[in-house]
Amino acid sequence: MPQIRPITDLRNTSEIAELCHTKNEPVFITKNGYGDLVIMSMETYEQLTASSAEVRPAGKNQEMCLLTEQSPIWSGMLADVLQQHGIPFVQESSLGAGLALKMGSLSEVIRFYVPASHLAAAKELVEELFEKEAEETQ
Repeated sequence: MPQIRPITDLRNTSEIAELCHTKNEPVFITKNGYGDLVIMSMETYEQLTASSAEVRPAGKNQEMCLLTEQSPIWSGMLADVLQQHGIPFVQESSLGAGLALKMGSLSEVIRFYVPASHLAAAKELVEELFEKEAEETQ
């Protein structure tokens, strides 16, 4: 569960620093009841930036195509499958961190983009993966 703290808690820097290091996740800071800042430990920042660098395609000039939109619950599974098959991808949230915090993660949608050269293979994986899920729910 995300840690949400009012901006006045920043007066106690050692408590906030300990919280960031203990939880290994960002701490959301609010101002007048609205999201204002996000604070995290250096270790958490390095993990976040390293993981996003791994999933970004090497060729920046390559055209990216929308593959699918999934809920946060299914997006983790899809990301794992794409990585296992060596398909580069980029994930993008439909909501910013502040909106996701206010509206809740259930209203969030994760968009997956893949290079045009990998689109056909990625679509096959998505169809196979989510076709099975649709059959199981019926």
